[in-house]
Amino acid sequence: MKSLKFQNGITLIELSIVSSSVFLIIFAILELGVFVFNMQILNDLTRRSARIAAVCQVDDEHKEQILALAFSEREPGGFSKDNLIIDYLDQDGKKVDDPVGEFSSIYYVRSRVVDYTYGFTGILNFLGNNGIINMPPFQTILASESLGIERRDEEGNEEYTECKP
Repeated sequence: MKSLKFQNGITLIELSIVSSSVFLIIFAILELGVFVFNMQILNDLTRRSARIAAVCQVDDEHKEQILALAFSEREPGGFSKDNLIIDYLDQDGKKVDDPVGEFSSIYYVRSRVVDYTYGFTGILNFLGNNGIINMPPFQTILASESLGIERRDEEGNEEYTECKP
């Protein structure tokens, strides 16, 4: 009779050890899932901003509009417009220093994520530097399309279209 009571206590201890380990693994998997989801959001953000920049007018005024349209959907926590760089590239893939002045030399649009760190919480904060890791450099390069030029007017001058959501 006495050994049966002792056996019930052991079963309770085994259950608490096993269940806490299982819950720890489940929450770690959930946190990794959130991390992978945020990586996909960054990848989609570069794709979306490169696509918008490929069809919108090239100048400083419209750059803010391009970023606003790109950020119209979801972005990870702590991510700002300073972490997203849009470059216009020439035929050889080199950055065009003055996209407005050298408009005809633009062949590609590149959007990339720079200087973004992701912070793990709770269970996985032992990764990186106290749970903070540098995200890999996401980038998307697309061929330039209209760059905002829609058509020519009656005199043959280029007529621009506005970037709209």
